[in-house]
Amino acid sequence: MDSQKNQTVLTPLQAFSQYGEELSNRLENGRMGMLPGLVGTIYFERGALPDGRQAILECFDRFADMFGEHLKGGKDSDDGRFTKRTAAGVEKIRRSIIETPMYMIIGALRASATDYDTAAEYKISVLTGTANPQDRTMPSGCFVPAGHEAGLSLLKFNVPMELATKPSGLEQYEAFLRFVCEKLKVRGGYGGYAPVFPYSYHRYMPQEWALAQRFSGLDMISTAHLNQAHEVYSYEGDSRDSVTAIYRQLVPGAKVDAWGFIKSVNWYTILGPVFVERLGGVARIRDSLARPDIRIEEINSSVAIRAGEFPRLGAPEEGLPEPYVFVNSLLRVLRDPMPDSLHTFIPDLPSADKRNTAAWEARFDLPGAPPIPEPPTIVPPQLQVVQVNSNTKRDTRKANGRRMQSERK
Repeated sequence: MDSQKNQTVLTPLQAFSQYGEELSNRLENGRMGMLPGLVGTIYFERGALPDGRQAILECFDRFADMFGEHLKGGKDSDDGRFTKRTAAGVEKIRRSIIETPMYMIIGALRASATDYDTAAEYKISVLTGTANPQDRTMPSGCFVPAGHEAGLSLLKFNVPMELATKPSGLEQYEAFLRFVCEKLKVRGGYGGYAPVFPYSYHRYMPQEWALAQRFSGLDMISTAHLNQAHEVYSYEGDSRDSVTAIYRQLVPGAKVDAWGFIKSVNWYTILGPVFVERLGGVARIRDSLARPDIRIEEINSSVAIRAGEFPRLGAPEEGLPEPYVFVNSLLRVLRDPMPDSLHTFIPDLPSADKRNTAAWEARFDLPGAPPIPEPPTIVPPQLQVVQVNSNTKRDTRKANGRRMQSERK
């Protein structure tokens, strides 16, 4: 296979028909321990603040409008019980999103499952950051105003992979993803295929890793709530222990505490302003990725990049999905050169530890790709566009065809 013309491409229907069973796991008690899903993971700002929480509620309500007939269970707080929900129970979830004080985390969800141990075909969940309810001054003298957020928030949702087999289903998914990006102040996010596990996901991490190795188009999202890669912080002071000012953005001249990175690319890769600016702006992104099968859409303050007409599984006979490789050729410079593990420690079993995570995040890199740039220690005084290969715009199909063969041998 030396070109894309000869490369196998599985449509959503073909992918689901051939691999839907392999991506499913029915437990001895009849519950589903794993399902193939079409997912969205969105990291966003202002999730602890009133306007952000109102936006979260609107996302939950829209998901219920679209898929409410399937939503039977839920959870109204981070330490609350995951149970079957009556109308009153659903209203309790809605109230918790709006009424939880900003200094407390919201950990709410609605799902087709009604317990911790069953994978849900349909689910929407949120885990927010927190914010200072009032002004305060740190021992170092650093003033932190009321409303200063500690950490990004995360909204996750999934629908069945089978939904992608019909144009109307893909349209529903894309419409909801677009709605979320319109409502939230997005820092970054991803959309595409991923295995869906129960709320109690820990024992399935080795299985998630095994599937990610076999199917390059699958995302790994079981620990998305632990991922802090998208965070950006800068500060002034001699050290992190003696800060005189701290910022939730990258202020020119300040010291870098967290530079902010993306994880990888998927069918949809969504970039917030900090990443768009780092690439040189929307016009440069459009020019670099100018191809009929690549859609670039400005949604609110974010830019959504869609790699191909439909999500790709990256099954063994497909190899690496070429549109994903093409988008990655530009976006790869936004990755962390030394990423943290995507899985928590698992003794004696292969998983996404640091070494495996780095290899997985680089799976769409072409042979000979330059190293990922190291982040600066001081925020540059002006925009410094990250330079990418001069070959970014070239068609990656032929090179990728060779890579696909070697990767899958």
